Formats: sequence, structure tokens, C-alpha cells
Amino acid sequence: MPRATVRAGKRRRKKSGCEHIRDIVAPVTWQDRGFSIVRILDRYLLKRFLFSFALALVFLLSIFIVIDVFEKIDTFIDHNASVLSVIKFYAFNIPYIFVLVLPVSVLLGCLLSFGQLAKRNELVAMGVSGIDFLRITAPILILAVLFSGLSLGMGELAVPASNRAKESVMRVDIRKQSRPRVTRRANVNYLGSGGRIFLIKMYDTLEKTMREVVIQEFAGNTLKRRIDATQAVWQGDQWVFHDGFIRTFDGGTERASHFSTMTIPGLREKPEDFAKREVEPDEMNFFELLGYVNRVRESGGRVQKYLVEVHMKLAFPLTNIIVTLIGISLSTKVRRGTLALGIGLSLLISFAYYGFLKTGQALGHSGVLPPVLAAWMGNIFFGGLGIYLLVRARR
Repeated sequence: MPRATVRAGKRRRKKSGCEHIRDIVAPVTWQDRGFSIVRILDRYLLKRFLFSFALALVFLLSIFIVIDVFEKIDTFIDHNASVLSVIKFYAFNIPYIFVLVLPVSVLLGCLLSFGQLAKRNELVAMGVSGIDFLRITAPILILAVLFSGLSLGMGELAVPASNRAKESVMRVDIRKQSRPRVTRRANVNYLGSGGRIFLIKMYDTLEKTMREVVIQEFAGNTLKRRIDATQAVWQGDQWVFHDGFIRTFDGGTERASHFSTMTIPGLREKPEDFAKREVEPDEMNFFELLGYVNRVRESGGRVQKYLVEVHMKLAFPLTNIIVTLIGISLSTKVRRGTLALGIGLSLLISFAYYGFLKTGQALGHSGVLPPVLAAWMGNIFFGGLGIYLLVRARR
């Protein structure tokens, strides 16, 4: 056999993991070894992970949108929606989908990238060269922390606004429903501050006038005072109530008195509070929901359900860190990892994780579990599992 053929065959020989790692750090001189080698490996690992993560994210976003399109295709056709309107609808829906599929994308990225490193014995080569496994995975764990912060920020800032814009596109651009200017609102129920509940027969947004208004003031679960007025008008910077009665309740005793004109000290509600549609709790961000919980508590309402949602807004973003621990640890055990196996493991772990989260949420809503435990139950279990697997992987 000619020597050229033998040399070509040798050049085509697949490199082992140790040889590949040696080629990566070969340009580093002996004087620069140590920290510089670790930095080179950090860039190498981040490049491999981000490539797999980006593929997983695009794949999951595409699958989610395609499934949703098939679910809403009848609505789009029946209302003769334009392609531009449909694109706008899903453009506004991307922040919500992104936050939802981000943990699955991170998990799949870990399984695919580290699975390939383990399959080619590159992780073994790094360990043999004296680099601790926890140090090897440090850049990915730091990236997971950043992803958790991104998820939290988008959930608080982008998702509520984009969801409202998405619903507006569906209502106005797709369903062709008009966007009338609301000048009057009938039967307004508003949960105010200081334990007050407003029951308004008719509210005029232009004149800033309430007609047939009832204000109930609670202390805990006890009704302390009730104010009935024929009307209330916004004058200057306060509400002025006309022609009504004040009823106070104390120890089973009721006292009533008539008034012709009255103002209520400490009333913080302004005309715009009654003019707009009150946002549903699931459309609020963390601080809006926390304020709503305080108002419900002051009025004597049950806050168990809303406290669970408050804690869920903090618990869910941390899933990105926990699935990273699980994905990195499992990938070192899967020596013959394939794309199908990585996707299968990701879906299995994700469904189990989301199942724990939803189960805890349901138990919290029903009052079986305290709100904190209900919201954090999934993170506690899978976080402990991730730490255990990471400790085993280091051995």
C-alpha cells in the first residue's frame, strides 16, 4: 500500500477525547498553563452547550407554535384573519412561550452537549488532567443562574404586557371586534385599600361620578362600617359623597346616621382606578399580585390561592438552575447518548417536574399544604435530586 494512502488513512482516524482536549490546549505554553487552560475549556464548553441549547429552544418554540396554530386554525379561517395579524399574535405570544420552554431547552442542551463530551471521553480527559468536575461545569451553572434571572425578569416585565397585547390582537385584528370607548361602567365591584370593598351601581368615567355606591369596610373577617350614598363626585383631589347613611357595627350593635355631604379620610382610590378593567390575578406581576393579596387580606377575604401564586412566580424561574444540575449529572452516565435519547430524557424529566409543580399548586389552592411548601415542593424534591446526582458525578 502506498505511503500516501497510509498517511491519509491515519489522518482520517477519529480522535479520542484525550487527543481532542490535548489539541484544544496545545497552543498554550507551559508558562501559561493552569488558569489559561481552564479559560480555554470554559469557552469550549460554553460553545458546545449554547449550540445545543439554541437548537433545542428553536425546536421547542416551533413545536409549541405549530400545535397552537392547529388549535386556532378554525378561528383564523372563520374570521378571515390576515397573515400579518396571525404573525403579530404569535410575536406577542413568544415571551410567554419562551419562559415556559426555557427550562426544557436548558435541560435538553445539557443532555446533548455533555452527553457528547462523555461519549467521546472528553470529560474523563479533563478529570484526568486535574480539573474538578464542579469546576468543569461552573460556566454552565453560572449561565443557568443568568437564565433564571432572565426568566424572572421576563415573567415580571415582558409577559404581562405581551399577553395583554396578544389578547388585543385576537379581539380587534382577528375577530374584528370594535374597540369602543368606555364612558360608563355598570355594577362595578372594586377591592380597595384599607379593607374597603366598593359596590357601584353605575360609574361615569367622563364625569368621574359614582351613582348608588356602597362601601364596606372590614377589619379581618368582621364588617366594621358600611357607607351608602346616592352618588359620589371627584372634586379636586378627593371623593365627595352625597345623601347617604353611615352604619357602624360594634359587638353586635348597629348605629346609623344620615349625612348630606361627606368625605372619607385616607381614601386612596382615584377615578382611573374605577375606569379601567380590574386586572385578573393571573395577569399581574409579582408586586401587583402582592398588593392584591394585601387588599384581599384587609377585606377579610381568603388569600391562600393568591399566596401560592406569589411564591410560584419566584419558584418557577429557579427550575432553570435545578434542571441544569440534573442534566449535567445524568449526561455523564449516558455514554451512548443520541438525540432521541436526549429528547426522551428531557421530556420525561420535564413532565415529572411540571407534574410536581402543578400538584403542589393544586394542594396549595385547596388549603392542604401551606402556600410556601405548595409552591416550592417541586423545587425542593428535584433540587435535592440534582445535588445528589451532582455529588455522585464528581466521584
